[in-house]
Amino acid sequence: MMRIPLILVWLFLFPRVAQAFFQYAPNFGLREEVEGHEYRILPRSDSYALALDGDFFKPVFVGAGDADYYREDFYHGNGYWLDFRGEFQALDRIVLNLRTTLTQGTTSNGPTFNALVIPRLGLTYRQNGFLGFEWETRLGDIDRQTLGAGIFIELKETGGGYISARDDEFKARILVDGTGSFSLDGGVVALELMYGDGLIGGTLMMLERDVGYRPPQFTGTLFTKASILEDLTYRAELAGNERNLAVLAGLDYGPTFDRLKIHLAPQYRHYGRKVFGDLAGAINQTYVGYDQNDKPFTNALNVFAYGDNVDVFSSQLGAEYRFNRFYAIYARSEWFAFQFRERSDVSGVFYRAGFRFFPFPGREDEFGLLIGNQYLIATTLGDGGRMISPPNQADLENKPLFMQQTFWMVHFSIKM
Repeated sequence: MMRIPLILVWLFLFPRVAQAFFQYAPNFGLREEVEGHEYRILPRSDSYALALDGDFFKPVFVGAGDADYYREDFYHGNGYWLDFRGEFQALDRIVLNLRTTLTQGTTSNGPTFNALVIPRLGLTYRQNGFLGFEWETRLGDIDRQTLGAGIFIELKETGGGYISARDDEFKARILVDGTGSFSLDGGVVALELMYGDGLIGGTLMMLERDVGYRPPQFTGTLFTKASILEDLTYRAELAGNERNLAVLAGLDYGPTFDRLKIHLAPQYRHYGRKVFGDLAGAINQTYVGYDQNDKPFTNALNVFAYGDNVDVFSSQLGAEYRFNRFYAIYARSEWFAFQFRERSDVSGVFYRAGFRFFPFPGREDEFGLLIGNQYLIATTLGDGGRMISPPNQADLENKPLFMQQTFWMVHFSIKM
């Protein structure tokens, strides 16, 4: 009987906390994903699967703040984001993934002015037993990538390719990012080695040097990431090159108590002066998609949008309570403090909190109402003022992925 009052007190005291209102849809492993989702009604078999994940949304900005900033924002009005996904076992060892996004951030400029179709195609080849390893090669859209423990490349949408070899304890991977991991200029080739599913590992990145931000050619890291307890994991990484050092250390705690889920993730980072050349202040967000709303704020790209030579402290805190099969409340927050040695500090708290209603028994479709201040920046400053920055174009203005702007949002999410 005390559970409901306790969670209401939790949300009152920590309104800046938990689950994103729209979940990212990966472009791989679809057949395994939908196997346990009986509510999915699109066709599937042993050799193929189809799925649809979408969100219809309407944000309303609150207060003065930067509301004028968003008058031309791609997501400023009533819009939609629909991911149609397909996975096909083309041949015995070849899997084809196609993710096609239909989106319109707002209808303010007419029923089709901002409408887009964004196709992403990935081809995977697998070979088992050669030299005693399981081999996997993927080309095209290689989806979100994290290198090592995430000190530099973390949850980044990537186009290029990789090849990996693994056995029960050891894994090696060569990753090529042709989309510009840190800027539109140049690409990245990375080698990642790990033992014990990340218990110990290392990476070596090679960057093109003939680019505007003049990075060091080679950067190496040592990392470890593993579970300490059933619901507690850690990650740590040390990076270095001829310019400077970088450090990452963090914990992730996510227990479930009956109907209550909790998430806590404190983290520390350090990036030395010019550890990536003149990258600080020259960030390009190569993809500003609505499905990035589930990402944390604290990562290398968002830090470098302000500068380097910095100590970074942050903590995510979240909770969700599902009363029954129809109703749930949730909250999520991320506190951050960037303490720079050569410029003014940056700090703040991002939050989202809301109500979820699941109208159809046995399904995961939902109506939602939320209030938050973590808003995806989808405008670019041009000669004529601010312009929309749609997800099929890179944002050329140096800035982080999110800005603090209070807003209300109503939305309807579907899964088919």
